[in-house]
Amino acid sequence: MFFDKFYIPCLVLIFMLEYSKSWYYAWRFGVGLVFAVVILTVAFFWFFGYSDCEDWDCFNENLEKCDRVKFVGGTEMIFEYVIKGDIDGECEVGVELLMGELNNQDSIKLEHQRMTCMLPEGVIMIPESNIGRCHGLLKEGLQDLVIKKLHTYLVQNLGEINLEVLPAPQD
Repeated sequence: MFFDKFYIPCLVLIFMLEYSKSWYYAWRFGVGLVFAVVILTVAFFWFFGYSDCEDWDCFNENLEKCDRVKFVGGTEMIFEYVIKGDIDGECEVGVELLMGELNNQDSIKLEHQRMTCMLPEGVIMIPESNIGRCHGLLKEGLQDLVIKKLHTYLVQNLGEINLEVLPAPQD
């Protein structure tokens, strides 16, 4: 009888101590898990994040060094440029058309199309100016626009071109 009175409170005390130890370790594990998630999030944004540029000067400065940056710019057509980094001595730049020319239905159809341009490192240039160094759906669409504009120009000025090519009449 005496043994039962002594034994049961000891079991309760041991159980309470073990419970508090497991709670302590669970709490410690939770804090460690939160700390690890914070560290991984910071590392992800440090290595894979892009800073933003507000003007062409900032973009050109980062393009020359091929630093990771995002920039939205353009006059008639608004593009988003994303400098992705250096690959084999070339600077990879992603280009997306955000807004086409308002008076040109064909360019409006190209909105949200993308292309990737590989520019020489250390060179400052508008990525779509040398479209031969680009690939993607936007490149194909821009080439189609240029061909259509040239075709329209030729058809409208065919008479003038013929007169310039023909020799002058001999008197």
